[in-house]
Formats: sequence, structure tokens, C-alpha cells
Amino acid sequence: MTAALLAALLLAGCGETVSEEEERARNEAIAERVREANATASPLEEILPEVIGYSDMEANDLLGLSCSYAPGTSMGVRAIARETDAYMKIDGEMVRFAADPGSRELPAKSRTLYNGREYSLRLAVEDVVAEGEIEDTTYEGTMWLYDRFDRVVYTGSGTANCGA
Repeated sequence: MTAALLAALLLAGCGETVSEEEERARNEAIAERVREANATASPLEEILPEVIGYSDMEANDLLGLSCSYAPGTSMGVRAIARETDAYMKIDGEMVRFAADPGSRELPAKSRTLYNGREYSLRLAVEDVVAEGEIEDTTYEGTMWLYDRFDRVVYTGSGTANCGA
């Protein structure tokens, strides 16, 4: 492919005209190289969300009806999901995700899918109480964080506390 491109350039430099077919082949080779470069994903960077502290909750007005996800055996909250948005703390910054209104509703009016600028967040809870029963507030929850190439960069399972 590179040899054909070089040959076409040498012919053009010698004063010979390039036929339409050669020009089309050269343009197609360049376009293919651009497609290959654009299709290459960046290296996978695993993310370790930080604990969302009370000061973060106050600063971002996160108190109220929500589901708080604390993966593993820690009670440190790593994600807070609400009706319209969700938050995670990544690299010291509170990252906001917008709720996908077409996704399934979870307890506390939270959703299964939230989208952000760099990441998307998927949530799941087990043992959801049937409508009309006394609502429990603690569930087994799982969260997945995806990068812009839709690759999982973090996953965690543990306690999900839902309520006000």
C-alpha cells in the first residue's frame, strides 16, 4: 500500500499525469489509513472511584431520595443515583451522569443507565420489592463504569441503600 502511494508520488513528480484510476486508488489508500487510525482505541485505563464523603454530598446537593452504592465490604459510597442524575468521585472530581429516561426504573426512582461526558454508568439491584409491599431500603447492588469505547473500566458489587 505504501509502495503504491510512493510510486504515484514519484510519477507525479516526474511530470507525468496521474490517471483517474491511480488517483482514486491513492485516495482510497489514504482514506483506509485514516479509518484504521480512527478505529484504534486508546489503552484501557481502569478506574477506581473514590469514596463520596458527606462534604461532597452537601456541595453537590446529594442529600434526599437516592440509591447509594457501596461495593465490597466497605460502607464507603462510590456512586449515588437519583431520578435525574448520578454522581461518582473520579480522580478527586465529582463526575455527574445524566439519567437515561428510557432505562428501567430502580428503587428510589433511580435508573439502570446514566450517561456522562467521558463515562457511562450502569446499575443493578437484586431482590427488588414488589409494588404494594413494604419497601426495604437495602439491596444487593452492582455497578459498572464504561469508558467512551464501551469498555468496562470498573465494576463493583455490594450494598445499595435506597431511600431518603
